[in-house]
Amino acid sequence: MITLSNKQKIILMHIDGISNRSIASSLGMSKDTVNKYINDYESKKEALLESNPGMDRTELIQEIVEKPKYDSSNRKSFKVTDEIEKEIEDALELNKVKRASGRSKQVKRKIDIYEGLVAAGYDISYSTVKRITNKIEQRNKEAFMRQEYELGDVCEFDWGEVKLDIGNQGFKKYQMAVFTPAKGNYRFARLYPAQDTPAFQQSHAEFFEHSKGVFKTLVYDNMKVAVKRFVGLNEKEPTKGLSELSIYYGFNFRFCNIASGNEKGHVERSVEFIRRKAFSGKNEHFDTLADANRYLEQKCLSLNSMKQSDGHIALEVFDQEKLHLLPYVPPFESCTINECRVDKYSTVTFKQNHYSVPDNLVGKILTLRGYTDKIVVYHDNEIVTAHNRSYKNHDWSIKLNHYLKTLYKKPGALANSTALLQADTKIKNIYEKYYTKDAKVFLEVLEVIYEKGVDAVYDALRELERTSPLEMSADKVRMTCDHSFEKKQSVTYKYDDPISLKTKNTLSQYNILAKLQCSNVKEAVI
Repeated sequence: MITLSNKQKIILMHIDGISNRSIASSLGMSKDTVNKYINDYESKKEALLESNPGMDRTELIQEIVEKPKYDSSNRKSFKVTDEIEKEIEDALELNKVKRASGRSKQVKRKIDIYEGLVAAGYDISYSTVKRITNKIEQRNKEAFMRQEYELGDVCEFDWGEVKLDIGNQGFKKYQMAVFTPAKGNYRFARLYPAQDTPAFQQSHAEFFEHSKGVFKTLVYDNMKVAVKRFVGLNEKEPTKGLSELSIYYGFNFRFCNIASGNEKGHVERSVEFIRRKAFSGKNEHFDTLADANRYLEQKCLSLNSMKQSDGHIALEVFDQEKLHLLPYVPPFESCTINECRVDKYSTVTFKQNHYSVPDNLVGKILTLRGYTDKIVVYHDNEIVTAHNRSYKNHDWSIKLNHYLKTLYKKPGALANSTALLQADTKIKNIYEKYYTKDAKVFLEVLEVIYEKGVDAVYDALRELERTSPLEMSADKVRMTCDHSFEKKQSVTYKYDDPISLKTKNTLSQYNILAKLQCSNVKEAVI
C-alpha cells in the first residue's frame, strides 16, 4: 500500500540523487512502483516550469501532490499484540500528549493503566504495572546538545498570536506565521486571519518566493496543521497539507518532541521578539490586513539589518544562504478544495459559513476552493461566483443578484431578506425610496442596475422624479440612462487649456492682418 507519506519519501530520496533501485530496496517496494511515481513527478514538474499561459497551474499542482490511490478491496484484516511494557509506554506517552495540549485532568493513573491491561486479556499484577511505570518515569532527564548548522540547511516555523485593530472593527486575534533559518536567525513573518491549512500553505509559498529558493529541512512543533496524528511513541503522521508542500517543494521536515520548544528555539524567540518589536507600541491600528503586512515586512527588514550579539548581520547571512537553497519553483497554489451540494437557500458552506450562488444551481454539486482571502465556486469547471472569505462564526455572505429567479416568483420575500440587507447601500436606498410598494418593478430595475451601473440608474431615477414621477418603470429607467449617455457623448469639447487659448489668440491676430492686407490691396486698385 502506497501512502502520501511513502510518496513523499520516494520523491525526497529521488531529489537526493538515490537510484530508483536503491529507493525500492530501502522502502521495501517494487521498482516499478518507484519508477511510476518518480516519472509522474518529473513529467508534471517539467510541465509546471514551462511557460504555458493556457495551463491551469492549480490543477497541475494538485496532481503533483495528490494522495496515491490504491485498491483496498482485497486487503486482509490482521491483529497485532504488543508487549506489556510497550503498552505501558504508549499509555504514558499519551499522558504526555494530553498534558502538552492542556488536558492534564484526563490522563491515566497507574490503576487505570493496570485495569486497561487486564481488560485487554493480559495476566499481570498491579504491583508489576507500578514497578514498570516507575522505571519508565524515572529515566534520566535528557541532555541538550549544541547544534551547528550549514548554510541553506535548516529553517524553523511557528505561529504566534497577535491582537490588532484592522478596519476599525476593534481588536481581534490574528495569526502570525514566522520563519527563522537556524544558521543566521533571519526573520520572516506574515499575518493571517486564521491558523488553518490555506494560511499554513500560503505562508510557505510566500516565504519561498521571498527566498527565491527552498531550505532543505523545515522544523515544526506538534501544531494541528502539520501533525495529523501520533503513531506509536515517537512517530507522527504529517497532515495532507504538509505532505503536499514537502512533495511540491522537495524539502524534508521533522517534528519536535512534546513540550520541547528548545528543539526550535530560534523561531520560538523570533515569535516573541517580532511581536514585541513590531506591536508593543502604538502600531496596532491598520486600515487593511495588507497594510499591516506591509508594516510588518518593513519592521522585519529593519530587525534583520541590525548587528546581532555574535557580531553578524542576519540579512548578510541570508544572502549567503540563498546560494545554497534548493532550486526555485513557482509558488504553490494554497487552497482547500471541497465538493459541496447547494442547499435550499442557494448557498454552499465552507468552514461553517454560507456563501450564495445563483439560485438555478440549488441541489447541484459544486466545487469550492477556499483561499485565505476568498472563496471561488465552480460548476462544470467554470467560475459561477467568488466571495471575500469571512472569518466570523456562522456568517452568511449573500449577493442579491443570485436570487432574481426566486424573487420574481416570491417578490414579498425581498423586504426582509439577508440579500437586500447585504446589498450595496445605493441599491438599498433606491429600493427604500422608490419601490417599497412595488418589489416586482424593483427586480426589473435591478437588472438595469447590473447592466448600466448603480450610479447611472440612481441619476436616471432622480431625473424621472423631476420630470415624470409617476413613470418609474424599468423601461423608462433604461431609456433615461441611454439618453443621458448619448447626451454626454455629444458634448463638444471646450479648448480652454492655456496652449489652446494661446493658439486661438495667435490665429486671431493672423486673421486681423489678413483683413488689413486685403483692404490695402483694394485701395491700391482704386
